[in-house]
Amino acid sequence: MEFKKLVYIILSLFIASSSSALEIKGTIDLSEQWQPKVFLALLNSPNDIFVASPDFIIAETFINPDGSFEINTQSVPDDERFYRLYLVQGDNASVEFSATQNKNYFHLLLNRQSEIELSATTRNNSLEVTVLNGSDDTKAIFDFDEKFQEQSSELSGQLPKAQSTFLSQELETFIHSVVADAKNPYVGLYALYHIEDKETDFLRNSDFYFNFQKRMEDEFPVTPYTEAYSALLDELIGFREFVCEMPGVQPKWKDWVMIIEAVIILILIVILIGLFQQLKKIRKQENDPANNLKPLYEALTLKQQEILGLLAAGKTNKEIAQELFVELSTVKTHINNIYRQLGVSTRKEAVDFHNSVKNRNQGV
Repeated sequence: MEFKKLVYIILSLFIASSSSALEIKGTIDLSEQWQPKVFLALLNSPNDIFVASPDFIIAETFINPDGSFEINTQSVPDDERFYRLYLVQGDNASVEFSATQNKNYFHLLLNRQSEIELSATTRNNSLEVTVLNGSDDTKAIFDFDEKFQEQSSELSGQLPKAQSTFLSQELETFIHSVVADAKNPYVGLYALYHIEDKETDFLRNSDFYFNFQKRMEDEFPVTPYTEAYSALLDELIGFREFVCEMPGVQPKWKDWVMIIEAVIILILIVILIGLFQQLKKIRKQENDPANNLKPLYEALTLKQQEILGLLAAGKTNKEIAQELFVELSTVKTHINNIYRQLGVSTRKEAVDFHNSVKNRNQGV
């Protein structure tokens, strides 16, 4: 009898654990222009924090006349991920990420076992959470978002360059402190991805980025978010090597022995390939896949070609945005589209592509 009871308890626990589901419920006080529907999006990469796509939606539900709603889904990963809960107004289904605009979304850090209860309102034409229970990590993200938006709003409008630089540095210092002090590294990761000009920040604070990578790998060694951050760090390292003279990369004039050795090796290489140079040129013109570079380049829009040229000139995303008088998010979207259309994944590969096209056009 005791054995049957034990088996029943084990089976019950197994069924309960296998049926765990992410639950988000609460009430939302809707204004008339808002659709009575809630969307939940899963962000499988921190790169998607500022990307909106209907492909991210994993659940949606209607808001009842009394404002109550409930989302309950098992179709989520077991581990913690970033989620976006959002509403839409009228026929506009977009998500506005600008800190100076009314927001129709907020982010959460949850896992499959999370149970969230909240109250929100759409007063002032913006989705605002007034009560949140069930997730300390999500509360930490809410606190960060509130302070980040407050400081970012100070940067809006026309400001003297000195004041804008000071406020930007203050904002980055705030983000650095959140990253360093966050109990959960994912909260720090969320904050870090709010640094707009990561390239310049990395040049000034590379140890900060490397130290955070070690923490991510120590606490979350095998996760999509850790892999995404490592890929970001690789790209930042590539950017640094592209725009800076790194120690040991180029020979110093005092290293005559190394220079002489390099010259001798170069002469030997020239001698070896000289006999086949003309044949290689003919075969390259006829069969070289590089002939496909020009059509790929011409398939880009004029704006994308302009941005690619600025990337090749060593401009940061922020500098490109300032030169073209567009939002930084617009520049990032163009760069992502350039990467996709050219079939590259890093800034260095895109720049190499640009240089190859230009060299071919000049007959180099």
